[in-house]
Amino acid sequence: MEIPLITEFSCNGYTIRTIVADPQWKENCYLVTCETTGVQALIDPGDNSTLLASLVEGHGSRRLDYLLLTHGHFDHIGAAGALCKQFAVECMIHEGDQRLLRQAAMYAIRYSNRLISAPRSCVTLSGDQQFPFGTGNITVLHTPGHTAGSVCYLGDGFIFTGDTLLVDHAGRTDQPGGDESAIVESIGKLLETLPGETAIFPGHGKTWTVAAARSWWREHGAEPPKHDSFIH
Repeated sequence: MEIPLITEFSCNGYTIRTIVADPQWKENCYLVTCETTGVQALIDPGDNSTLLASLVEGHGSRRLDYLLLTHGHFDHIGAAGALCKQFAVECMIHEGDQRLLRQAAMYAIRYSNRLISAPRSCVTLSGDQQFPFGTGNITVLHTPGHTAGSVCYLGDGFIFTGDTLLVDHAGRTDQPGGDESAIVESIGKLLETLPGETAIFPGHGKTWTVAAARSWWREHGAEPPKHDSFIH
């Protein structure tokens, strides 16, 4: 296995670590640590539960308070079952992707010849909602299109968009649960409402900003190019 790439970003009292732990799909997992309280969240732990657990235990409170899934595709949830069990925490996923989560192990074998274990117990999300995180809050935004239950997680000056919005690309919509018109509407709403300086942390690829995404969207929003270099 390639050496995982880990980068750090600091924003408004939070440290965000990006971990690319899966050399095949190059999915971005994020460890978010509140610098004041030590509260920590993992977003989309796609692979390498041993590495991710060691990072959680090496920062902040050394525990995991939240495990958040942007959607149910196997490349985003591969380490979730093991981490939920190790840290005695339930993952959060939108109710629209519960079926995909249950099917993730099957898709992992089909597309990647991997054995994974999905979490047995989850907190299901519905609509837009908010919960406390460190010195602030995380807001859950339902953004269907890539999947029926895709969500984005908005913090103080940063947002995790999963496979809804990536650099210069929308998420693909040709897999089960995908809806092209829905993803166009979801991205449009995000870019209309978020401040331009908001940092976007996508499910694959580089970080960018809402201002940069807005400029791209004005040119390509009618028919946004799809990111299809990965299965999910």
